[in-house]
Amino acid sequence: MKIIAVLEVSISAGGGFNQSLNAILQMKGLLDAKFEFSVVSTNEKNINYLKKLKIDAEFFKITLLDRLLPRLYSGRIWSIILSKLKIISPFEKWLIRKDCDLVYFVEQSSRAESLQNLNFIATVWDLCHRDQPEFPEVREFGEFQSREWASQNTLTLASIILSDSEELADRISSRYGVDRERIVPMPYSPSPLIEELSSKKNKEILKLYKIDYGYFFYPAQFWAHKNHYRIIQATKLLHQEGIKARIVFVGGDRGNLEFLKKTTKDLGLENYLTFLGFVPNEHLSVLYKNCQAVVMPSYFGPTNLPPLEAWFFEKPLIYSTHFSNQVGDAAILVNPDEEFSIANAMKSILDKNISEKFIKKGLSRLEKIKSLKKIAEKKLISDIIKFEKKRQCWN
Repeated sequence: MKIIAVLEVSISAGGGFNQSLNAILQMKGLLDAKFEFSVVSTNEKNINYLKKLKIDAEFFKITLLDRLLPRLYSGRIWSIILSKLKIISPFEKWLIRKDCDLVYFVEQSSRAESLQNLNFIATVWDLCHRDQPEFPEVREFGEFQSREWASQNTLTLASIILSDSEELADRISSRYGVDRERIVPMPYSPSPLIEELSSKKNKEILKLYKIDYGYFFYPAQFWAHKNHYRIIQATKLLHQEGIKARIVFVGGDRGNLEFLKKTTKDLGLENYLTFLGFVPNEHLSVLYKNCQAVVMPSYFGPTNLPPLEAWFFEKPLIYSTHFSNQVGDAAILVNPDEEFSIANAMKSILDKNISEKFIKKGLSRLEKIKSLKKIAEKKLISDIIKFEKKRQCWN
């Protein structure tokens, strides 16, 4: 049996891209000598990143018809018409020519909506369009409807669904009527592209960005839901107490950066907040290693990658109380609605004893998550083997 993983997202997606690479590496290791496995990317630049991880991949250029069919199949009338005509997308035809038996979408994708013959594994990172529909990135210009249609049209049809947690698996099952046994809660892992660098390189990168050791760090795209705004407010509160905290933000602009820069200027914090934009992964590791702590008061979850990376680099974590299930007691939990809560957490981390306590708890939590992941991997392989038995029943 042959499984083909599909990588669509680009490196500019940040954590989403890194998690997709994690998923490919994981599946490659699990399927070794058991099933045939290959990778296709619809983004040609991804081929080089996969090569760095010693993964061979092919490029497929998505056609206009490939883009249209998921939308058309999501509509009842068009779905009936296209099904009667037995229309198959160019992408699915390519997969069939490659003798694919099971398609593995390593990220949330609407591409599965147009699959008419091939079975697939779906991935769900979050259902935040339902959890927090107020935010513009999941509400405006049909984005909510697009996400909801994709969820409705793919999740009930998926042979296997991978979620990031038990909590998300329960939401998928209750909201979309999916058999809970079809869902495999698979914890995240730190980015595979994070590297250890020499002290010389370390100094060069800090000099490049004109920053020094000891800042608070938040690696996240500039979406509204990431809640950079509340960190800026918290920083102002600390400065009013005489604590000159410094903040470093990294990530691509998703429409909210100018607002955040204006807020920073209005509060007189331009010399204490640094907006670095998108940075290479090797630079990201240096920025982690030289921070005082990682602070992430995000509204979207229930899990995220930065907590794992903070623990990997032995840094204390400040995190939204909404997502306590991911971190347990390994983070200082804050109310993302309250800048006072975040400011108090940042102030407490400056105490060396408190900082060291949460570093130890983070390392322990990371080991716990690794053990949970091994259990999930056993279920995933078992489910794939069950699919193979069924797949043997037809040509």
